[in-house]
Amino acid sequence: MKKTVLIFFLVLLFGCAQDRIQKPKPLLSLEEMTAFHVDLALLNAASSYVKDSFVPIDSLYKFHGIDSLTFVKNNLYYASKPKVYTKIFDQVKTELEKMNEIDTLLKPIKMLPKE
Repeated sequence: MKKTVLIFFLVLLFGCAQDRIQKPKPLLSLEEMTAFHVDLALLNAASSYVKDSFVPIDSLYKFHGIDSLTFVKNNLYYASKPKVYTKIFDQVKTELEKMNEIDTLLKPIKMLPKE
């Protein structure tokens, strides 16, 4: 019985240590994934702000020098590693907050007249 439990434990331990998703080629770095997601968030925000304007996502792929399949494979790979994926989106949030802070500091403030 002890041998069975030990074998089960070892199989479970080694089974969980394997990567379920293979590393894609080319593997985008965390910085590249962060930059892509920041630009994707900006593109989505811009298209929801101006309904008549349409910017194709292909231009985003071209800007970053990748194709859609490369992005999908890399995104799936990083999504299979929740701690790393969370780091990417924490960095995206930080970058967007920095941009917002810079924008609000440089943007002239319009004061409403007091009634």
